[in-house]
Amino acid sequence: MLCADSITAGYGRTPVVQEASLQVARGQVVALLGPNGSGKTTLLRVLARTRAPFAGRLTLDGQPYDAYRPTEFAQRVAYAPQETPAEMGFTVAELVMMGRYPHQKGFWGASRADWDAVRQAMALTQIEAFAERTISQLSGGERQRVNLARAIAQQAHYLLLDEPTTHLDLRHQTHLMHTLRQYASEQGIGVLIVLHDLNLASQYADHIALMHAGRIVAQGTPEAVLQPALLESVYQTPVLTQVNPTTGKPLVFALAADNAPQVPPDAPTAFVIAGGGSGAALYYTLLTAGWRVCTGVLNLLDTDEEAARALRLEHITEQPFSPISDEAFHRALSLLQTADAVILAETPFGRGNLRNLELARAAQAQGKPVVALASRPIESRDFTDGAATALWHTLLQNGMTPAPDLPTLLARLATLTPDGAAASSTTATS
Repeated sequence: MLCADSITAGYGRTPVVQEASLQVARGQVVALLGPNGSGKTTLLRVLARTRAPFAGRLTLDGQPYDAYRPTEFAQRVAYAPQETPAEMGFTVAELVMMGRYPHQKGFWGASRADWDAVRQAMALTQIEAFAERTISQLSGGERQRVNLARAIAQQAHYLLLDEPTTHLDLRHQTHLMHTLRQYASEQGIGVLIVLHDLNLASQYADHIALMHAGRIVAQGTPEAVLQPALLESVYQTPVLTQVNPTTGKPLVFALAADNAPQVPPDAPTAFVIAGGGSGAALYYTLLTAGWRVCTGVLNLLDTDEEAARALRLEHITEQPFSPISDEAFHRALSLLQTADAVILAETPFGRGNLRNLELARAAQAQGKPVVALASRPIESRDFTDGAATALWHTLLQNGMTPAPDLPTLLARLATLTPDGAAASSTTATS
């Protein structure tokens, strides 16, 4: 295992990394994430033994770093920095062969084992076709793959990679990460990889370490680390997370709330009843159409709650996977009073969120128009043994207006709201 314990490091007398602790086991892929300037590259250089730390302890397979001579260390740890090889007239194959220097003896030249390792590394990184070219004849992405192949050819126990997906297109990014994941598992290689793409890290890493301002602020599985509140505090931008339907891993989307549609303070207000991801698209559509939006009751960790928070909408929340409490229900009733109209998204209803339909009934009692997005029957979304369906039909009998799609919903809202609200909505959508 490669271990860093309370590492502080930097340049001159200025610390860039402070008290960072990290472990990389063989067979494991660890992604090091964080904003620009958070200390990722500096920490990687310390682990690669190209920069000495100010303080802390480094061990490799149970021995202090100092116990290894440079060649011995290079046989165990390979490092691929961001910089691509300089143009010095070498062919790609010759550059990849340079990764074999820890295994070569004196002036005896390259052995069959060396060339086998070079060919394997070039095949893994899909650069065999470039073997006789020089670096000057390659694109940035191709150079990056040469850099990685040189590290792989070293056949070390640990790979330290600094942003190896830079300059790569989508196909080569995913191929590289899949290759590293498979290589680590099959060969028992520990891989520590600095990435900026949170979704690549989520899909391919076993473990994630998240850095901020020189410190590791979170470590764990992708599910544990890629939490919206934590990511928002680190990256200073709102995010939305969903589950990749094929892998079950988190998918992270950055949302630029500052670029969200600007709605005047006197615009009509829509109270949206949503949940389970049914409201996220509706929020933005309403904002674009000139509506102020508030929403609830939403469980924390629900996609709609994350979207509402990212768009900085006023919203009422409940604890994750918990039924709507009296407190949350009454807070929602208070917020409902500020609305000009109530909108029901196409959300499923269970016992836990059935009270959201009661909010719609309360809105009708206050004389507020209720519009429901309903492209499919309520019966297909009712998991309450018919209680939701009964409430739904009561709402219809008392004037709730169904709409089969978003354009129809917006058009019907414009006819149902007071004159001023209708004018604002109609103007915004024209």
